[in-house]
Amino acid sequence: MKLLKNNKTLLSFSGSSILLSLVKLFANILIIRWIAPEELGIWNTIIVVQSYAVVLNLGISNGLNRELPFALGKNYLNIARKLAETGLFISIIAAFVSFFVLAGSIFFVANQSLHQSLIVIAVITGISCVNRYYATTFRTNQAFMIFSRINIILTLIEFISLILPAKLSYEGFLIRVILIAVIKLILYLIYQPFPVRPKYSKFGFIFLTTTGIPLLLSLYITSIADTFKRVILKHFSSFEIVGYFSPALAIHGLNSMLPKYIGQYVFPKLNYNIGKGKNIKALWRDILKYVFLNVLVMIPLIVIGWYSIPYFIEYFFPKYVVGVFAAQIAILSALVMPFKIILNLFNSLKNWKVIYGIAIFKLIVYFCFQWFFTKNMEPLEGMAYGILFSDVFFAIVLFVTGAMLIRFSKDNSSKF
Repeated sequence: MKLLKNNKTLLSFSGSSILLSLVKLFANILIIRWIAPEELGIWNTIIVVQSYAVVLNLGISNGLNRELPFALGKNYLNIARKLAETGLFISIIAAFVSFFVLAGSIFFVANQSLHQSLIVIAVITGISCVNRYYATTFRTNQAFMIFSRINIILTLIEFISLILPAKLSYEGFLIRVILIAVIKLILYLIYQPFPVRPKYSKFGFIFLTTTGIPLLLSLYITSIADTFKRVILKHFSSFEIVGYFSPALAIHGLNSMLPKYIGQYVFPKLNYNIGKGKNIKALWRDILKYVFLNVLVMIPLIVIGWYSIPYFIEYFFPKYVVGVFAAQIAILSALVMPFKIILNLFNSLKNWKVIYGIAIFKLIVYFCFQWFFTKNMEPLEGMAYGILFSDVFFAIVLFVTGAMLIRFSKDNSSKF
């Protein structure tokens, strides 16, 4: 009971975030039943532009995610306000640029479904630029509790709005996408914990991009490693085998869910405490507490998952029974996924040598392990083992690197 009480905010935030993600997953499965493959194919193809639109933000949201709670920890309220004002200003500029560029592309297409889709993508990409800013401002315990309420409301909207694609097919799907984005923006505006007006500041821009661009680039490098599994498996097998690996991929994605949301909670707290001058060794102990708390939660889920996966796949997805064992191996990674939370400490300390060293090391380790096992074993099982061993090895490296960094650290905090 004491553990639950001490981590009430974390449990509330991570629980509501996971619930929202699961409802989104459930909704996407249902939507497949209501929309023609050709129309869904159009959407899944053009939705990738949102990934590239993030670049227009110039890493401002990444920088604000680190520097805003740090400034608040230092009690530099005027600086915190300047950073927030600049962040909102750049986000709005990025929103308008992305909207007009994408909306302008409709003049070069004739397909009606593609025409509608580009308009919707233009709208939600613009709104997402602003939503991304507002999400970074919920960085105190009280704000995280408010964010949890927003997640619950969005979960209900995600579920209720399924009536639109069910009744109106693809047009309903497009309306639903815009509706959810707009409601999220409205909720952020209503519950905004750090309200400011958009205002450009040269100091704020330089400060945020100096931190944000390196963080954004490091995240991009590490994300490349997540693409290896599909490419390598296809190289040694076929599209059919990659299809059979889908349950394992889905489970591996679920493994990352709780560490991801814990990381979103931990990162601003680390930055705030660094601003307060908290000893780095104490921060390391805090990180390990969250890591091992996550591990304890995952142990019973792994046991349950191992024995239930065969029955679940056989009953709901009988065409994928070939991938049962690979899916079972995939769930074992959940035991070491929590160690990725340690990355938040490196990012908070802005130790660029460690950050980029880890990013490049991940590329090498994940490629080599997955290539070796897939090449020398039956492809499905080989890739499953390749992912597992690369996850385990990477977790060990993160822990050892963190321990060595703390042991030889001479400074108690990062400089502003």
